Amino acid sequence: MRGPFGAADRAISQEGMAALGFGLTVLMIGVAGGLLMQSGDSLQDGGPILSTTSESVHATGPNSGWVRIEHESGDTVDVADVDVVVRLPANDKRATLHGLPTRRLTQDDYTGNHIFTRGRSGVDGAVAVPNGSDATLEAGDEIAFRIEQRRVDLEPGGTVVVTLRHTESETRLARERIDIVE
Repeated sequence: MRGPFGAADRAISQEGMAALGFGLTVLMIGVAGGLLMQSGDSLQDGGPILSTTSESVHATGPNSGWVRIEHESGDTVDVADVDVVVRLPANDKRATLHGLPTRRLTQDDYTGNHIFTRGRSGVDGAVAVPNGSDATLEAGDEIAFRIEQRRVDLEPGGTVVVTLRHTESETRLARERIDIVE
């Protein structure tokens, strides 16, 4: 039995359907905008920003194997929050310095391939202070470490790729592609 209205009387008109579609679209845009606004603060908190420079690495001579990266400008960073990732593409080696600062580089201060000169002659600059100190890396400071020549044959024309990582924010602070020269 049919009621007072037929099936055709219960349908939504084209204008009503368009209004419903428009309303849903506006609602979805509002929800997406709200979510983006909430994540906006975390996008700004990406971590410290540094500008760095480096000198070429010498393959021979009294300063051979030293990698020096200078913090030119930008934020001050606690050395304890910095990891130094070193890649030697020609030698297919990679290691990460962590546990900084340290006055004396030991096997506990890095992971990966053994490519660093251990002991007091393996580190210099802002990272070469006693463990547990409040050392900071600020404009004008440098991070320096030595690649062990007995372990890695540095060839002129090759490169050393160094990435400074901020462990607290899990961001990359800087990346230097450093040429190896005579």
